[in-house]
Formats: sequence, structure tokens, C-alpha cells
Amino acid sequence: MKIPVLFPKIFDYPFTYKSEISESLKSGDFVKAPFGSSEITGVVWPHEQKTEKKFKIKKISKKINVKKLNPSMIEFISWFSKYNLVPLGMSLKMCLLNKNVVEKNFDKEFDKFKIKRRKNKFLLNVEQKKSLVFIRSIGNNYNVTVLEGVTGSGKTLVYFERIKDLIQKGLQALILLPEIALTNQFSRRFKEFFGAEPAIWHSGTTKKNKSIIWKGITEGKIKIVIGARSSLFLPFKNLGIIVVDEEHDASYKQDEGISYNARDMAITRA
Repeated sequence: MKIPVLFPKIFDYPFTYKSEISESLKSGDFVKAPFGSSEITGVVWPHEQKTEKKFKIKKISKKINVKKLNPSMIEFISWFSKYNLVPLGMSLKMCLLNKNVVEKNFDKEFDKFKIKRRKNKFLLNVEQKKSLVFIRSIGNNYNVTVLEGVTGSGKTLVYFERIKDLIQKGLQALILLPEIALTNQFSRRFKEFFGAEPAIWHSGTTKKNKSIIWKGITEGKIKIVIGARSSLFLPFKNLGIIVVDEEHDASYKQDEGISYNARDMAITRA
């Protein structure tokens, strides 16, 4: 059986392999396969690269026991590649950790990120309630909403309340912040509201913490991630809302390496 496999490399198409392993392979499954002189991680892709050439097809080595990429993530990777003129493999690379997946299992490490259900001691004023009622009226339909207000007017509390609604329905949330705004003050407010440590993702996050967060969101055990623009590519299991805080901030635009505007990408990712 022929299987198209996309690798996190500079190629714009998947490579064809054959599978003789016992497990069945579906689109989005992670696999190990020989590539050149080494064996690397790739993902089973829904579209095959057609060619008239005759060549020897290599075999997939094994299926990796991690949650597969969901169809919406595959769609986003494909769209991101075309829109930003980035090779498909490089778009996939942004969803992985050092071109790889996290196979290690964690359990107790997720405890500190567990959202506590508790009585809220935060009270909303009239304007905040009005904004929240409007956002809730949209329901679960796809929508882009701008929440505008002067600094200190309480916008954060409004979207925290909306995130809480969605978490209780089993969905996940991503809060994008400019790297400069990822401060202890924001973490403290998050902890006061949700009763848990925030899962923070940015360039300064340690490799171990990144592994825990990556694994936790693919399995749906971490519900909320607060991150800089790169967190947009995390393979969430069931993403329900993306909040782009300070959406006018210039740091959402990446000019080095792969160029993109995280605010615009967030609209499509949602």
C-alpha cells in the first residue's frame, strides 16, 4: 500500500512510501521512515505527489504512538504554505519540536495546569457584561470579534470569562500575547482567575516545559496556552478560541526566516 509522507524539511511535497507494518495508517499519523542515510519523523499526508518516474519505494519503519494531526491542522499547514509561499515541509516543521514529536509520556506534570472550577470573585461592570453578552450571542459559530477599550478598562477579564465558557464545554483556548507582554503580572492574573499555572510558550521556555506543553495539548490535557506568535502552530486537539491580545502590536509580524503575520494567521487557524 502506497503512503504519502511529509517530512519537516524544505520540500514542498510528500514522499511516497509503502507500509508493511501491522497497524493501519491514516492521514495525520506520525511515522518514522528512512530518508537519505537516517531515519526521521514524518506525517502521513492526505495528498500524494504524482509522478511518471519509476523508482524503488522504501518502507515505513514504524508508526509513532502519539496523537495524530487533526484535519483542521493539516488544512491550516497547507493553507499557510500556499499563502506565505513557504515549502509545505517547512510549515510542518513549525508544528513540531526540533523536527520531532514528543513520545515521552507525562502525567503528574499536567496537574499544575489543571483549571479549577471555583466561584469567581471577579465582578464585571456594565460595559464588560455588555461585551460578554455580545460575544456569547455569537455561540460556537466562526467569528472574528474586536474588543476595543483603553488600557486598564478590563478587556482581559471579558475574554477570560468567554474562555471559561468554552473550557467547560471541553474545548481548548490559545491566548496570543506580544513577547514583551508575557509578564509575571499577566501570569498572576491568570492564576487568580483560573486557579492554575498558565502554560506559557515562547522562545525562553525550557525544552522540558515545551515537551510537556506540546504533549498536553495534543492529548487535550492542557486546556489553555498563553504564547508568543509561534504558539499558533501548536497541534491542539480541540481548539475553540484564539485571543490575539494587543493585536496592533508589531511583534506579531515575523520578518526573519519564514515571514508571516500571526494576527492574520490566527483568523484562519481559528
